[in-house]
Amino acid sequence: MSDTPVKPVLIDLPLPITTPRLVLRPPQTGDGPAMHEAKLESWDDISRWMPWAKERGTPADDEAVAREAQAKFILREDLMLFGFCRENGRFLIGTGLHRFDWQLRRFEVGYWVRSSAHGNGYAPEAANALTRYAFAVLQAKAVVIDFADGNDNSQRVIDKLGFEKEGIARNDIILPDGTQCDRHRYVRTSADGLPPLDVTWG
Repeated sequence: MSDTPVKPVLIDLPLPITTPRLVLRPPQTGDGPAMHEAKLESWDDISRWMPWAKERGTPADDEAVAREAQAKFILREDLMLFGFCRENGRFLIGTGLHRFDWQLRRFEVGYWVRSSAHGNGYAPEAANALTRYAFAVLQAKAVVIDFADGNDNSQRVIDKLGFEKEGIARNDIILPDGTQCDRHRYVRTSADGLPPLDVTWG
């Protein structure tokens, strides 16, 4: 893969990404209801920290989100992924690689886990897999994770994965309730030292 691809849409991405407990794949037509059900269950959590969680919406709204994300994935404009339980197919996590530049090869990992699945390590498992994927498949030069000031759960994920603090952007996030707060940014420049994980793709 060239460092400066002429057309990102031609970049081949081997998928799905499979970990011991998760299958991570791009959104597909028909995923909206599963996403919506997980979002409603988790509303108190995600509407506190996720800038995009401003309205509960309807299953049709989230079907539109899934289809638009599918289109952006095909165009390589954003790499949203949904994580499903390998055992029963239940929607567990929304994640992906976002806000990237194909020339810089710098990718941001994002994630939210449905509330009933909190405390089971799904976020670090998915973020570990995506970090490995970014360096091995996408030839990443850096992988970053951001979180809003006070989001201790997200910071614990970062700490488990050994990301290093890159800096703080003051008053850089507006939360769904209108609160403006600092954005903390952590970075890795290689997959060396990540916790061991059995992960495959393609």
